[in-house]
Amino acid sequence: MRFADDFWRLAHHDVTGKPRVNVRVAGLGLAAALLGELVWAGRIDVRDGWLRLVDLTPPADVLAHTVLDQLVAQPQHTAVRIWLDFLAHDAVEQVAQRLWRTGHVRREASRRLLRSAEVRWVPVDWNVAHWPTARLSLQLRDRRPMSQADAFLACLVAVTGLDDHLLEDAPATSRDYLRHLTSTLSPPLRELLTHTHVAVGEAVLSYRT
Repeated sequence: MRFADDFWRLAHHDVTGKPRVNVRVAGLGLAAALLGELVWAGRIDVRDGWLRLVDLTPPADVLAHTVLDQLVAQPQHTAVRIWLDFLAHDAVEQVAQRLWRTGHVRREASRRLLRSAEVRWVPVDWNVAHWPTARLSLQLRDRRPMSQADAFLACLVAVTGLDDHLLEDAPATSRDYLRHLTSTLSPPLRELLTHTHVAVGEAVLSYRT
């Protein structure tokens, strides 16, 4: 399950690729999504603020494999928050490159006078890029039963402040349903969201000051 691919699409404009949130918040959301992929795959557990390695079998996906290798190589660091902060530094770029390798985004660089080139990852297909937004928005508006995967993704959207984009003009009951979804998640995914929420809150306060 590639949570991070869909979260990257939700955090970036589906035509231009421009970020919808600041890069720190996007990075934290993607870091949580990458750890969530390993939880989903049964490679790690999250409990009481700590990560625990469960299965060292390398995932087939290159990026998931890389993240697991990093966890294995640093056994002295097991705090969830440490890994969220560490992975957040380059998660936007790493996930964009995974999308690029699978042909879902293209790399565009623009050079300005006396400035280094600005790189943007632009979606190749609007339908594919927009699908996570359309799928989650429809389920939330209609209060449809959601899979664990979509519930986790929707809650990750909420803790990173992207819910206004997802639920624009939606009835209040949709937001009530979104808040309810947290209680339906497995304990490891729910705890991962809790730590992400705190990290995002601190990042927003730091950004404003």
